[in-house]
Amino acid sequence: MHIHQKPLVTALSLLLTFWTVSSARANETITRKHDKPVSGDVTAASKTEVTVKITTPKESTVKVPANDIMNIAWTGEAPECNVARSDENGGRYAKAIDGYQKALQSTKSTNPLAKIDLEYCIARTTAKMALADPTKADDAIKKLEDFRKQQGDHYRFYDSLSLLGQLYTVKNDLAKAKSSYEALGKAPWKEYQMASRVAAGRLLLSENKLDEAAAEYEAVIAMQPDGPVEESQRQEAVLGKARVMIAQKNFDESLKLLREVIAKAPPEDTKVNAEAFLRQGDCLREQGNDVDALLSYLLVDVMFASEKPLHAEALYRLVHLWEKKGDKGKADEARDRLRSDYENSEWARQLKGAGG
Repeated sequence: MHIHQKPLVTALSLLLTFWTVSSARANETITRKHDKPVSGDVTAASKTEVTVKITTPKESTVKVPANDIMNIAWTGEAPECNVARSDENGGRYAKAIDGYQKALQSTKSTNPLAKIDLEYCIARTTAKMALADPTKADDAIKKLEDFRKQQGDHYRFYDSLSLLGQLYTVKNDLAKAKSSYEALGKAPWKEYQMASRVAAGRLLLSENKLDEAAAEYEAVIAMQPDGPVEESQRQEAVLGKARVMIAQKNFDESLKLLREVIAKAPPEDTKVNAEAFLRQGDCLREQGNDVDALLSYLLVDVMFASEKPLHAEALYRLVHLWEKKGDKGKADEARDRLRSDYENSEWARQLKGAGG
């Protein structure tokens, strides 16, 4: 027993030194979502904040909330990191994973904290791939669960719970999805608390518990947003309420809500916009308005293809509407892209099951 403890203690001591003692050469840069970047020495971190010691223009300490951190450029990280981040943000997930793995293996990645971040980046990007390709879900879940268990006080902890909830939903493991989202709701920030309830509404809707789902969405809609991120969550709740109305065949009222979302959502909020146009297409299609439904789905295809799960669904709808319209060429084009880009998605499987 004692033989194995010494290396473990040594490793933990090394990590603790990196967290608590500033290196003379350390100069991390934190890129923030809602504020200007911060550069200095990371002296402490937890799942709620990262503390940075700044030496210029004068010595001071800044505590950056974990939910405001886009990424940290660590001292000693490999040069491949920035390229990999760019590939991930651009939806080039396989290329991003390759870049992160090369950076992780690089001898220049000598900072243990940089390596932990890279391991999370690989897990996160694998999760993004799995949301469009469920065959990768098990691998993504394992990576994220390992991270969550080993790094329980990491600044990406709550983000990992959100991804796990989405992946367990893809796997139809609703109990684990619910558990992940409940843990997410314990985060100290309103945006995460709102996201937790929106997700709970999605789970209830998937179980056809329409009244309970609507209650979750209404609770989020009633919360006063403090900024654009909370407003985005509020609009997701409005979308959820619209989905409940679609399930209830109340298409006119659903369209009113969806048009409200489309009018209010900023263009950069691609996820909300994509789903709003997608659900608008659903309503119009159900009402027999195939022409306008086609336009809604085409908007998702042309403007929001980066939202891959939603894009796959839009392509599936386009196949059927183009066929119904008698345009075999465009139907075949949409079918080919669905098969090639989302071969393992539920929508490609549905198309195949329908003889497509």
